[in-house]
Amino acid sequence: MMTRSRSFGALAIGIPLLLAACGGQAAAPATSPSMSMMPEASGNMTTMFISPQNGVVVTANSIDVKVAVTGYQLSCALAGKAPKEGFGHYHIELDHALVNMYCTDTASVSMQNVSPGQHTLTVLPALNNHEEVAKGKEDMTFTYQPASPLPAITAASLGTPSIKVLSPHNGDTVSGDFTVHVAINNFNASCDLLGKADLKGYGHWHLNVDSMSGPMMGMATMLGMSCATTFLASTQGLTPGHHAFFALLVDNQHAPLMPDVADKVDLIVQ
Repeated sequence: MMTRSRSFGALAIGIPLLLAACGGQAAAPATSPSMSMMPEASGNMTTMFISPQNGVVVTANSIDVKVAVTGYQLSCALAGKAPKEGFGHYHIELDHALVNMYCTDTASVSMQNVSPGQHTLTVLPALNNHEEVAKGKEDMTFTYQPASPLPAITAASLGTPSIKVLSPHNGDTVSGDFTVHVAINNFNASCDLLGKADLKGYGHWHLNVDSMSGPMMGMATMLGMSCATTFLASTQGLTPGHHAFFALLVDNQHAPLMPDVADKVDLIVQ
């Protein structure tokens, strides 16, 4: 049985060939992201917690954090593109499972399906291609003691899941920021479950450019993730010309459904 990893670092080591084995579509990546750690790009990238303090007791059903980054500028527009010195974003992990990527100094993590007790939150700097800079991470522990616990979400038996890109359309020209609209059927997209245990019928979707396979299960070309029917994408960092954009359904731990459930749109970047 294949075990699905719980963090980008583990994905890179443990199951780098999963998408290829599952027949994931791929186009030649025009962004040519380097998957080796580039000292000139990672430099002294660090991320640390400003609040809350280590050991805090959380009684609400989410934990709000404020972070400080040094050695780089935060940019979601460059996520999924080739590493660029001085730019990146950060990842948050809950109990060493990736929750999401972030490009602001504040973030909130839902306690949905989190058991009461002690837990670990981690912030890690990441290059544009999502490769984590482990030396710049920081951990904090907290105790979850909910005043009013959330009802647990359980697996759902639905029909065959699907995702369809509604707009832009094949052949459209895009520049700067543009919105990708999708239709999702027989699948519950939930941000509250990001990074939590996998549940049948639940997950979210990733938007990739030029490829959805390769190292780290295609994460290197992931522009971002969404739990809605829209995603605000950016052409920043892409060469002008034709590019393929993939909308891909994934589970709570960011692993693609098996077999792949995806849709592709070919666009012209101006």
